[in-house]
Amino acid sequence: MVQTGFASVALIAILIGKCHGFASPTSTHTRSQQMTISSRMLLLARSNDSVDDSAASISRETNTKTKNPREGSLAAATKLLGQVPYGETSRQYRRDVFRYNDWVAHRSSSSRIVNNLQSMFFSGVVRQLRPQMMAVASVAVLVLTWNWIVTNSASLPLPIPSNINIELPVLALPTLPFTLSSPALGLLLVFRTNAAYARWMCGRDAWSRILVHGKNLVRMASVFSSDVDAVEELSKAVWLYCRSVMNKLSSPDEDELIYKEQVSRIYHDSPIATKVLSSRDRTTSAWKEVSTQLHSLSVDEPKSLLETDKSIIVLMECTSMCEQIYSSPVPLIYTRHTARCLSLWALLLPFALYSAFSSVGEFWGVLPASAIMSFFLFGVDELAMQLEEPFSILPMQVYCDELWEANVLLVGKEQNSAEDDSRY
Repeated sequence: MVQTGFASVALIAILIGKCHGFASPTSTHTRSQQMTISSRMLLLARSNDSVDDSAASISRETNTKTKNPREGSLAAATKLLGQVPYGETSRQYRRDVFRYNDWVAHRSSSSRIVNNLQSMFFSGVVRQLRPQMMAVASVAVLVLTWNWIVTNSASLPLPIPSNINIELPVLALPTLPFTLSSPALGLLLVFRTNAAYARWMCGRDAWSRILVHGKNLVRMASVFSSDVDAVEELSKAVWLYCRSVMNKLSSPDEDELIYKEQVSRIYHDSPIATKVLSSRDRTTSAWKEVSTQLHSLSVDEPKSLLETDKSIIVLMECTSMCEQIYSSPVPLIYTRHTARCLSLWALLLPFALYSAFSSVGEFWGVLPASAIMSFFLFGVDELAMQLEEPFSILPMQVYCDELWEANVLLVGKEQNSAEDDSRY
């Protein structure tokens, strides 16, 4: 039993130490092209300093299984880097856009128990949880070392008289307080996760409305006006507005150069591009440009533009909703209280587990049980943290691309779409 205990302790320690450096296996989900080649190369160059070098050899071996990974995906980034990006760096490669085959693979993956368990150690969430798991495992090792070795030692070099007998205390806590407090902790985590997911869903819905009303503007303009060139300028203004919203919600290091490059290619250094790029509030400046282009259309009945103008108002309402999510996190007092309760509960957990396991003579199970439970609990909190700010994982570039393609069809200049799409 003792040998089994040592083997289990060693195995868990190795897994916790290794999970930070494992390479990610090839995902079954394909991803749509999301960024320009120049932007992707720029991001790959910048992410070299923040990627764990220990994953290089494993990732190269893993990527040999995939001949042509989807451009813009995590597998493609791993192939170019020779290493696996994780943490903040990996968010730009997790902007999934599902198609039919992706849903088929997604539905079938739930039955692959072995694959799911194997991929757990390649998960970015697991690598993010490495410090927390190591902290809890260290406390578990301390409890085992003290109770298993120190208190059972016959002779200790203690500076006390030989005629005084001191019995060292056992580091253990009753399980009842943890049993009573676990529902409250679960509610804290559930409410936080629900709030984070609601923010993600709200951001996604806001972008969906931006796309719908952006297309509606061009559709209505193409019906009311026979001036194709003027409608085309409106479609450019609508794209410029959506792209400016994306730029405002994105990391400046990631998107600023790409944004300026795309605007310059669309407008060819026109005064409109110069005015928007130099504006302190690019979103508002682009919003005004949409209104200007709409009301400059030559139409038979000017009142017909009034209904269309309502879509411009909705565009700003949705943008304000996105800005509200982006600038206002879940109240920090709630986030910090949940994190403190979870940290204290998890760090004291090995003391209670020792009482439970020692009663059945299997005290060595404290370490694996502590590591697994900390993985589950801290994992729920990490999911909420990842979802709380949705715009760095939403495929906003894909949304802007789809808007441009739809507006090209609505304008009726399909022959120019290939030339215009060369900006990407």
